[in-house]
Amino acid sequence: MRSFKTFQSSCKNVPASISRAMMIMFLLVSTHMFINAQATLSLQGILKKANGIALEDDTYPITFKIYVVDSTQVKWMETQPEVEVISGIYSVILGKVTPLNLPFDKDYELGISIGSQEMRPRVRLTSAPYALALRGSSNQFPSAGQVLADEIKVAQGVLASGGAPGTNGVDKNGYAFTGNNGDNDSGLFSTADGKASLYSNNVEILSVTPGMATVIGDLKTNNLDINNNGTVKYNGISDWRLADVDDFSSSHDGWKQYNNMTSGTTYSFSEFPCLCNFGTFIGNVLEPSLNTLVLKKEYDIPGSWTQMKVKFKYIYVDSWDLVDQDRSYAAFASNASGGNVKLGWSALGQVNQSPYGSDFAGNSTYYDYELDVEMTGRRNSNDSKFWVYIGALLNQTTLESYAIGPVEIWVK
Repeated sequence: MRSFKTFQSSCKNVPASISRAMMIMFLLVSTHMFINAQATLSLQGILKKANGIALEDDTYPITFKIYVVDSTQVKWMETQPEVEVISGIYSVILGKVTPLNLPFDKDYELGISIGSQEMRPRVRLTSAPYALALRGSSNQFPSAGQVLADEIKVAQGVLASGGAPGTNGVDKNGYAFTGNNGDNDSGLFSTADGKASLYSNNVEILSVTPGMATVIGDLKTNNLDINNNGTVKYNGISDWRLADVDDFSSSHDGWKQYNNMTSGTTYSFSEFPCLCNFGTFIGNVLEPSLNTLVLKKEYDIPGSWTQMKVKFKYIYVDSWDLVDQDRSYAAFASNASGGNVKLGWSALGQVNQSPYGSDFAGNSTYYDYELDVEMTGRRNSNDSKFWVYIGALLNQTTLESYAIGPVEIWVK
């Protein structure tokens, strides 16, 4: 308990037993604060008449009001209907009738009324010396509400509630920022075990889990932009990015064989070409059942891009030669039936006379060789889909064939 000032005041309109009397009251006040409990204020006083005689033993209704200092603004009030007075001494606990929910972040004074007249002067609530450490000129630690401090140093770490911030920080989770028009929903939050996320305006921008950091949206640094639509730009210029790979390691990866370039019908005996293995350094390839068949596949590449590039390995099998104008080719199209077909690459083959050939497929009498190919094209408006054709124009149906190795699709 803390000893407060003694005061005198004249009272009007008080009960008859103390009418026209001068009361003298000595206050002893202490504050009780409990975690997760209601704050209370213990108050003791002595009531005397003007002649110094203690107020008669009885019970009296007493009203207590707390004001902001030097104002008429009542911040809290309660009436205790039966306050026992013995030899002028009374003792009450404020906050038992009306919750004492003041933040105590301002200077307050206490007014006491018996009847309708409030005694004067009011009693100013002062602090014990050690309590000054809790509320200084800029550091304020109220019983409820916002805590203000110039600097915080924590010895054992700080814990915050997990979960997303909610609009304007309504969920009161994590570590949010305010000020400079901040709205309390930007900061560091944890929405799952082992996950920490940065939020901006209640939108997750970056999440970190053990072994992985994920950016939701675009990542930008000096002259380098990595966008969530898949594009990468340096100095504002987009470079090629790998969008799809068919390595034929265990399947045809969606490639089928069609009767010819303008036919949308697959080969009647089998829609799939041979998934063949051509040995060391080449591995699995696709070889059509007949050398007149065309290999085709449709690709669907999402995101923002304006150009596409196809890189693949073309394998010349057996007796290709220049005299017969044996030709390899690849093309783009908008459907399987040759719609908008555009030849993207073409080359004459002369395997049998090549000094760099070797026999690894087909007839052992003839050399075979492989060629790395790439062709480029522009996107058809906003259509993310396009077809790739690969085939051959050969002068004979036997002893000449072709195959394709891994296929890569690049866009920018």
